[in-house]
Amino acid sequence: MEVKKKLKYKEENEKIVFFDEFAVYDRPSIFYGWAQKNTRPEIPSNEKGRRNKLNGMIAVDISTGKEYLKLKEKSKTEDVSDYFVQLCQDCVREGFNKLTVILDNNSTHKNKMKFQVKEHLDNLKIEEKITVHFIHTPSYSPNFNLVEYIIHLLRLQLLHHLPLGMNIQQVKSKLDNYFKFNQLQTPEQIQNIIEHICALAS
Repeated sequence: MEVKKKLKYKEENEKIVFFDEFAVYDRPSIFYGWAQKNTRPEIPSNEKGRRNKLNGMIAVDISTGKEYLKLKEKSKTEDVSDYFVQLCQDCVREGFNKLTVILDNNSTHKNKMKFQVKEHLDNLKIEEKITVHFIHTPSYSPNFNLVEYIIHLLRLQLLHHLPLGMNIQQVKSKLDNYFKFNQLQTPEQIQNIIEHICALAS
Protein backbone atom coordinates (compact mmCIF):
# COMPACT_ATOMS: atom_id res chain seq x y z
CA MET A 1 0.00 0.00 0.00
CA GLU A 2 1.30 3.45 -0.95
CA VAL A 3 0.39 4.94 2.46
CA LYS A 4 2.48 2.38 4.36
CA LYS A 5 5.43 2.79 1.98
CA LYS A 6 5.46 6.56 2.40
CA LEU A 7 5.26 6.31 6.20
CA LYS A 8 8.35 4.10 6.21
CA TYR A 9 10.42 6.12 3.71
CA LYS A 10 10.28 9.82 4.50
CA GLU A 11 12.60 11.92 2.34
CA GLU A 12 14.96 14.63 3.53
CA ASN A 13 13.29 18.07 3.79
CA GLU A 14 9.86 16.44 3.39
CA LYS A 15 6.86 17.15 5.61
CA ILE A 16 4.25 14.39 5.70
CA VAL A 17 0.78 15.12 7.05
CA PHE A 18 -2.53 13.35 7.26
CA PHE A 19 -5.59 15.49 6.49
CA ASP A 20 -9.33 15.28 7.09
CA GLU A 21 -12.41 17.40 7.68
CA PHE A 22 -15.04 17.42 10.40
CA ALA A 23 -18.01 19.43 11.64
CA VAL A 24 -18.05 21.67 14.72
CA TYR A 25 -21.37 22.61 16.33
CA ASP A 26 -22.32 25.02 19.10
CA ARG A 27 -24.17 22.29 20.96
CA PRO A 28 -22.37 19.20 22.26
CA SER A 29 -23.22 15.81 20.89
CA ILE A 30 -23.03 12.71 23.04
CA PHE A 31 -22.28 10.30 20.23
CA TYR A 32 -20.00 10.25 17.24
CA GLY A 33 -19.50 7.31 14.97
CA TRP A 34 -18.25 6.61 11.46
CA ALA A 35 -20.21 4.54 8.98
CA GLN A 36 -20.40 4.05 5.24
CA LYS A 37 -22.68 6.53 3.50
CA ASN A 38 -26.39 6.00 4.25
CA THR A 39 -25.75 3.06 6.59
CA ARG A 40 -25.64 4.68 10.04
CA PRO A 41 -28.94 4.37 11.94
CA GLU A 42 -30.36 7.67 13.18
CA ILE A 43 -33.27 8.68 15.35
CA PRO A 44 -35.43 11.24 13.50
CA SER A 45 -34.71 14.69 14.91
CA ASN A 46 -34.66 18.34 13.88
CA GLU A 47 -31.80 19.07 16.30
CA LYS A 48 -29.16 19.48 13.58
CA GLY A 49 -31.15 22.26 11.98
CA ARG A 50 -31.06 24.19 15.25
CA ARG A 51 -27.29 23.94 15.69
CA ASN A 52 -24.88 26.43 14.20
CA LYS A 53 -21.99 24.80 12.38
CA LEU A 54 -18.43 25.39 11.26
CA ASN A 55 -16.36 23.12 9.04
CA GLY A 56 -13.03 22.02 10.42
CA MET A 57 -10.02 21.22 8.26
CA ILE A 58 -7.08 19.68 10.07
CA ALA A 59 -3.72 18.22 9.14
CA VAL A 60 -1.37 16.41 11.53
CA ASP A 61 2.41 16.20 11.07
CA ILE A 62 3.52 12.57 11.43
CA SER A 63 6.89 13.54 12.94
CA THR A 64 5.92 16.15 15.51
CA GLY A 65 2.19 15.60 16.02
CA LYS A 66 1.56 19.30 15.36
CA GLU A 67 -2.03 19.99 14.27
CA TYR A 68 -2.87 22.59 11.62
CA LEU A 69 -6.50 23.52 12.29
CA LYS A 70 -8.64 25.84 10.18
CA LEU A 71 -12.33 26.49 10.89
CA LYS A 72 -14.49 27.99 8.15
CA GLU A 73 -18.17 28.44 7.38
CA LYS A 74 -17.77 26.46 4.16
CA SER A 75 -15.68 23.50 3.09
CA LYS A 76 -15.87 23.64 -0.69
CA THR A 77 -13.10 22.58 -3.03
CA GLU A 78 -11.79 26.16 -3.09
CA ASP A 79 -11.58 26.24 0.71
CA VAL A 80 -9.62 23.00 0.78
CA SER A 81 -7.17 24.21 -1.88
CA ASP A 82 -6.68 27.50 0.01
CA TYR A 83 -5.93 25.49 3.15
CA PHE A 84 -3.21 23.50 1.38
CA VAL A 85 -1.69 26.61 -0.18
CA GLN A 86 -1.34 28.14 3.30
CA LEU A 87 0.21 24.88 4.50
CA CYS A 88 2.66 25.01 1.58
CA GLN A 89 3.64 28.56 2.53
CA ASP A 90 4.27 27.38 6.11
CA CYS A 91 6.42 24.53 4.77
CA VAL A 92 8.54 26.88 2.66
CA ARG A 93 9.09 29.17 5.66
CA GLU A 94 10.11 26.15 7.74
CA GLY A 95 12.64 25.00 5.12
CA PHE A 96 10.77 22.06 3.59
CA ASN A 97 10.77 21.55 -0.19
CA LYS A 98 8.24 18.72 -0.34
CA LEU A 99 4.80 18.30 1.23
CA THR A 100 3.07 14.92 1.14
CA VAL A 101 -0.60 14.87 2.13
CA ILE A 102 -2.39 11.62 2.98
CA LEU A 103 -6.16 12.04 2.76
CA ASP A 104 -9.38 10.23 1.91
CA ASN A 105 -11.43 10.23 -1.30
CA ASN A 106 -13.86 13.02 -0.45
CA SER A 107 -15.18 14.83 -3.53
CA THR A 108 -13.36 18.02 -2.46
CA HIS A 109 -10.02 16.18 -2.51
CA LYS A 110 -9.96 15.29 -6.20
CA ASN A 111 -8.32 16.70 -9.35
CA LYS A 112 -10.09 20.07 -9.25
CA MET A 113 -8.61 20.81 -5.83
CA LYS A 114 -5.14 19.66 -6.90
CA PHE A 115 -5.26 21.87 -10.00
CA GLN A 116 -6.27 24.87 -7.87
CA VAL A 117 -3.36 24.26 -5.49
CA LYS A 118 -0.92 24.15 -8.42
CA GLU A 119 -2.43 27.32 -9.90
CA HIS A 120 -2.24 29.22 -6.59
CA LEU A 121 1.37 28.17 -6.01
CA ASP A 122 2.21 29.38 -9.50
CA ASN A 123 0.53 32.73 -8.85
CA LEU A 124 2.46 33.07 -5.58
CA LYS A 125 5.74 32.31 -7.39
CA ILE A 126 6.61 29.45 -5.02
CA GLU A 127 5.80 26.48 -7.27
CA GLU A 128 9.54 25.84 -7.71
CA LYS A 129 10.18 25.95 -3.98
CA ILE A 130 7.87 23.12 -2.95
CA THR A 131 6.51 19.93 -4.46
CA VAL A 132 3.08 18.76 -3.29
CA HIS A 133 2.13 15.09 -3.47
CA PHE A 134 -1.28 13.68 -2.52
CA ILE A 135 -1.80 10.07 -1.46
CA HIS A 136 -5.35 8.77 -1.05
CA THR A 137 -6.30 6.14 1.50
CA PRO A 138 -8.48 3.25 0.27
CA SER A 139 -12.22 3.94 0.17
CA TYR A 140 -14.08 3.44 3.46
CA SER A 141 -10.90 3.04 5.52
CA PRO A 142 -10.93 5.68 8.28
CA ASN A 143 -8.62 3.52 10.41
CA PHE A 144 -5.83 4.28 7.91
CA ASN A 145 -6.08 8.03 8.53
CA LEU A 146 -4.17 9.43 11.50
CA VAL A 147 -6.46 12.47 11.64
CA GLU A 148 -9.51 10.29 12.38
CA TYR A 149 -7.87 9.36 15.69
CA ILE A 150 -7.04 13.00 16.43
CA ILE A 151 -10.56 14.19 15.61
CA HIS A 152 -11.94 11.55 18.00
CA LEU A 153 -9.71 12.91 20.79
CA LEU A 154 -10.63 16.49 19.89
CA ARG A 155 -14.32 15.70 20.26
CA LEU A 156 -13.83 13.87 23.55
CA GLN A 157 -11.53 16.43 25.17
CA LEU A 158 -12.71 19.74 23.72
CA LEU A 159 -16.23 19.45 22.33
CA HIS A 160 -18.33 16.86 24.16
CA HIS A 161 -18.58 18.82 27.43
CA LEU A 162 -19.10 22.39 26.29
CA PRO A 163 -20.89 24.69 28.74
CA LEU A 164 -24.51 25.41 27.88
CA GLY A 165 -25.03 28.66 26.03
CA MET A 166 -21.72 28.78 24.16
CA ASN A 167 -22.15 30.21 20.67
CA ILE A 168 -20.26 28.99 17.63
CA GLN A 169 -17.73 31.83 17.72
CA GLN A 170 -16.91 31.01 21.34
CA VAL A 171 -16.39 27.38 20.35
CA LYS A 172 -14.11 28.53 17.53
CA SER A 173 -12.09 30.70 19.93
CA LYS A 174 -11.77 27.78 22.34
CA LEU A 175 -10.34 25.52 19.63
CA ASP A 176 -8.10 28.21 18.10
CA ASN A 177 -6.63 29.09 21.51
CA TYR A 178 -6.07 25.46 22.42
CA PHE A 179 -4.16 24.60 19.25
CA LYS A 180 -2.16 27.81 19.44
CA PHE A 181 -0.43 26.55 22.59
CA ASN A 182 -1.11 22.81 22.74
CA GLN A 183 -1.39 19.61 20.73
CA LEU A 184 -3.48 16.56 21.50
CA GLN A 185 -0.75 13.92 21.16
CA THR A 186 2.98 13.81 21.80
CA PRO A 187 5.36 12.75 19.00
CA GLU A 188 5.72 9.40 20.78
CA GLN A 189 1.97 8.86 20.84
CA ILE A 190 1.74 9.82 17.17
CA GLN A 191 4.37 7.20 16.33
CA ASN A 192 2.33 4.57 18.18
CA ILE A 193 -0.70 5.40 16.02
CA ILE A 194 1.47 5.32 12.87
CA GLU A 195 2.72 1.85 13.83
CA HIS A 196 -0.89 0.76 14.37
CA ILE A 197 -1.84 2.06 10.90
CA CYS A 198 1.11 0.27 9.30
CA ALA A 199 0.10 -2.96 11.03
CA LEU A 200 -3.45 -2.59 9.68
CA ALA A 201 -2.07 -2.06 6.20
CA SER A 202 0.06 -5.22 6.29
